[in-house]
Amino acid sequence: MSRIKPVQPIIHTPSFPEHEIRGAQLYIKLKDLGLRIPFGMLDNKYYYTDLEHWGKLLYDLTFKSSLYVNDKFDCDNYALKAMTLCTERYGLNAFGMVVGDTELGRHAYNIFYSGEFMLFEPNAGFPFSGSAFNLDGFDYESEFVLL
Repeated sequence: MSRIKPVQPIIHTPSFPEHEIRGAQLYIKLKDLGLRIPFGMLDNKYYYTDLEHWGKLLYDLTFKSSLYVNDKFDCDNYALKAMTLCTERYGLNAFGMVVGDTELGRHAYNIFYSGEFMLFEPNAGFPFSGSAFNLDGFDYESEFVLL
């Protein structure tokens, strides 16, 4: 019999201010940006933090590029993993997935709200991964959102 009991790893969660916005308000803001929301808003209320504090969380939502397996674990899986972990670990659900086009072709990545919408690349294999950028940044043409 083992004298060691396995325990879950201790994860330090940084403190950050949490803000609330109604889903209907976010919907209008997304539509004003020309984005489609094919499934509608999935929650009635959304929780977010300011841009400074998102900066402290985004590193944790960036995943190593070695996870990539073509058609098995690719851009949509990276974006869904970041979206799920953000809500699970930090309780912030104003962090969704976007599908659009880049110069490399069809691509999935993340969008988050901080008082304004910003994009985020969760795959560490991209040179600008782990940081927030404007919706018109890096030739990303966003088409629709899951939020």
